[in-house]
Amino acid sequence: MPNAVQMIKQDHRKVASLFDKYKNTKGEEAKRRIAEQAIEQLEVHALVEEDIFYPAVEKALGDGALIHDALKEHQVIKELIEELKTMEDYDEDFEEKWSELVENVQYHVNEEESDLLLQAEESELDLVKYGTLMTERRAKAIEEIGASSMVYTAKLRPGSRTKKSTKHSESRHA
Repeated sequence: MPNAVQMIKQDHRKVASLFDKYKNTKGEEAKRRIAEQAIEQLEVHALVEEDIFYPAVEKALGDGALIHDALKEHQVIKELIEELKTMEDYDEDFEEKWSELVENVQYHVNEEESDLLLQAEESELDLVKYGTLMTERRAKAIEEIGASSMVYTAKLRPGSRTKKSTKHSESRHA
């Protein structure tokens, strides 16, 4: 099982891969599906970080400023996600908002990996323990969000199954 930092970096790579896939994909429907997968990944990732990792790191480092900045970045990303979810048409507005989301996520990932994660690795924090707690929280978050594209979670917990979403994209954007 990955430790907490490895898990976060895996999430970052998965989302970056979806961003690349989106950029190289033609067709409205295909792009929309990829965008929905990336959004689900980001929502679950944020929940896990905010509920488990950030409080532990803040306590271990005694530095609330790093966590405060990360939470502010999360808030901007969440607002962009909500705007994207309410857009019914795939058009220039969607593309602009999507580009804004990608830029904000890339900035956040760079900041997190170049500072916060390095400090967490150098701290006394039990990253294996928190990796386990984060894996458990991820399973609950997937159920809460109804994420359907989180199949890689099965690799983190052998024998586990992810909950398939019964929502249709039309109902999500209504």
